[in-house]
Amino acid sequence: MASTEDHLAPPPSPTSRMPDAGVPEPGGRRRMSRRAKTVLNIAAGGVLLLVVAVAIGACWLFRESENMAITRATYDSVVVGQPEPVAKRLLPYGQSKIAAKLARKAGLTARQDHAACRHYLSRDEQATHAGHLLVYQVCFAAQSVATKARLEVGNLAPRGPRTAERPEH
Repeated sequence: MASTEDHLAPPPSPTSRMPDAGVPEPGGRRRMSRRAKTVLNIAAGGVLLLVVAVAIGACWLFRESENMAITRATYDSVVVGQPEPVAKRLLPYGQSKIAAKLARKAGLTARQDHAACRHYLSRDEQATHAGHLLVYQVCFAAQSVATKARLEVGNLAPRGPRTAERPEH
């Protein structure tokens, strides 16, 4: 009867080498170390997370763009003195936060003469001055359209450094 040790592989000889990460395997390929695999997986996860964040941001911006701009025909259809509910049905819900910020920067307030104003970017007209945007402003007071205005606002050129005449606050 044969012993159970006859079926085992012979012990490695001192001249044989164990497979190592730096030594090619019999197929000629090098094995990737565990640390390299971990770094690669973390980098791939980071790239995937960045792609998902950009896609979500693009979807949000696309959805919000419907509320940011109106056409000249929509602006003209709103009449001063028109009841507020009728005018708000013609205008998109919300307003352009960019246009409102530019209007405030230009010295226009969001509330003029106790009127709540909405600001929209122009969808089909361009401003006459370079670096400016055409903004439509519609203000509501006493349950009706109080005023409306077409404004060219915002110098979109970058601001220079602060000087002593304009202290930073």
